[in-house]
Amino acid sequence: MGGLVSSLAFPVPRLPFSFYSEGLLRRDDVVWLYTCNKEKIPAVHVKPPRNPRSPAAGEGLTILYSHGNAEDVGLHLPFIDALARATGCDVLSYEYVGYSLSRFANCQPDEEGCYRSIDAAWVYLTETLGVPAHDVVVFGRSIGTGPSVDLVARDGLRSGRPAARSPRGARGLLLQSPIDSAIRCALGYGSSLTMYPLDIFVNYEKMPQVRCPTAIIHGLSDTIVPDRCGKALHKLAPNPFEACWLEGYGHNDMPYDPLFMYAISFL
Repeated sequence: MGGLVSSLAFPVPRLPFSFYSEGLLRRDDVVWLYTCNKEKIPAVHVKPPRNPRSPAAGEGLTILYSHGNAEDVGLHLPFIDALARATGCDVLSYEYVGYSLSRFANCQPDEEGCYRSIDAAWVYLTETLGVPAHDVVVFGRSIGTGPSVDLVARDGLRSGRPAARSPRGARGLLLQSPIDSAIRCALGYGSSLTMYPLDIFVNYEKMPQVRCPTAIIHGLSDTIVPDRCGKALHKLAPNPFEACWLEGYGHNDMPYDPLFMYAISFL
C-alpha cells in the first residue's frame, strides 16, 4: 500500500532521451549533482543579466527551486528562466532522483530520493559555491513543497552528517500550492490519521520547526491540491508572511505575473 501511495505521488514524465539532448543538455548552465547515495542528477543554475544602474529586487540572492510531481527540469526551463529575469535572483532548479535524465540510469523516484536530491542541491550552493544560507530562498511548488519544507525544518543533512551551513538559516521559504501531506491533500484530515504510516511529505508535522519567514501562494479554485492545505500550513508557520490567495485560479493555471510579484514582495 505504501508503494501505491508513492506510485501515485510520482507520475514521472516519460519523455525520450532526445527531448533532453535537444533541450536541457544544450544549455551552458547545466550542472551535475551527486546525492549521498552517489546518484547523479542534473540541475540548472540560471544567472540573470545584471544592470548595475538598476539592481533587481533579488540581486545577490539565490532561489532553490523544487518542481511539481508531473514535470521535470527539462519541461520547466521557460519558467525558471522567467523567474530569474523577473526577480533578479539566481535560480538553481535541481532534479529528483528518478526523474528526467536520472530515469535513464534506472533510478526510481520516492520520498527519500527527493530529500537526498534537495540535500545535494543545498550542498552545491552552500559548500561548493559558498553561498551563505541567509542568501538562499527555498521555493517549492506542489509536491516540491515536501522536500522544501523538510530541508528548512532541520539543521543537518539527511545522510546524518552536519551541514556546513544550516538549512534552518535560509532567508525564506516560498510555497506555491503546497500540500500539508500527500494523504491529507488527497483524502482529508481523517484519512491521514488512519493511514498515517503510509503518508509521505508530512509537512504539517515539520512546519512548526521552520524558523525562516514563510510565504504561501495558492489558487482558491485548485481542485488538485485544495487551498485548505495551504491555509493549514500558513496557520502552522511560526514566522508567516502575508499569504496570497488567488481567486479564480487552480493548480496548473497560475499566471506568472501575480506569482512573480508575490515572490518579489517576499524577497
